[in-house]
Amino acid sequence: MSRYHQPKIPQIQIKWYRVNKDRLSPELVSKFVQLYPDKETKQFLSSSIEKSSWVWTQCWYLIAKAVLRHFWSVTDINGWLGRGSMFVLSEAQAQALLRPGGPAIGAGALVDVGAGDGEVSRRFAHIYPHNYATEISASMRKTLANKGYKILDTESWHRYRQFDCICMLNLLDRCNKPKTMLLQAKDALAPGGILLLALVLPYKPYVEVTPDHKPEERLPIEGVDFEGQLATFVKFMREEVGFELVSWTRAPYLCEGDFAQAYYWLDDSVYVFKSTADTPAISKTS
Repeated sequence: MSRYHQPKIPQIQIKWYRVNKDRLSPELVSKFVQLYPDKETKQFLSSSIEKSSWVWTQCWYLIAKAVLRHFWSVTDINGWLGRGSMFVLSEAQAQALLRPGGPAIGAGALVDVGAGDGEVSRRFAHIYPHNYATEISASMRKTLANKGYKILDTESWHRYRQFDCICMLNLLDRCNKPKTMLLQAKDALAPGGILLLALVLPYKPYVEVTPDHKPEERLPIEGVDFEGQLATFVKFMREEVGFELVSWTRAPYLCEGDFAQAYYWLDDSVYVFKSTADTPAISKTS
């Protein structure tokens, strides 16, 4: 079963971005950036609706997937077919979330770790003059290269150089060692750089490449609702990994659909973090 859902009524688009501030600490409320569905978001939804009505194309997708799933992963199949593109933030939304991060925004290099086909970060990656990416899927790597990303090795990317923006967009619940990857990101972050991170809540890890689909490292995320899980994740990032929260928001993690549904969605928590080494001492003890 897909981990995505589809809204039943258009009005739910507004609810995608809402949080219950009564369940949040004053610090989390102060760092929340309220977003709304904008023109670029609506264009993605309109395009997904249009593509879902392409009868012959959708039939081809179904046939190809039925055959190729015996040999390839779903990610490789989607990369080869050029389907299943995703959307989290428009350029304007990314700018609004990144703005509190400081003057380094837009300078230097960005790397998208586990970039997929690059569509999620492509919308704002050009803010930085140098764009890099990592991806385990061979078909997706080819797509990324065609979009202008320089492809780095998935095991050693963090040793290549220091990055001013590291993107981990809906990666932590799909990789085998999420804490290890966060520590690698901290090592690879340039002074004053930012970690742009998206994580689906509720937290339900699923690893495509392991036999039991479970991660070797599980993040200590607890709570019964979106706000509760978000708070425990931010605490983990500060106390165990060494990242201080700069800003955050809630946004839909959208995916192109098929015959059954025009588009799918999940609830994404999206964060901007800085290394605690870049924050005043008072922030570390507050």
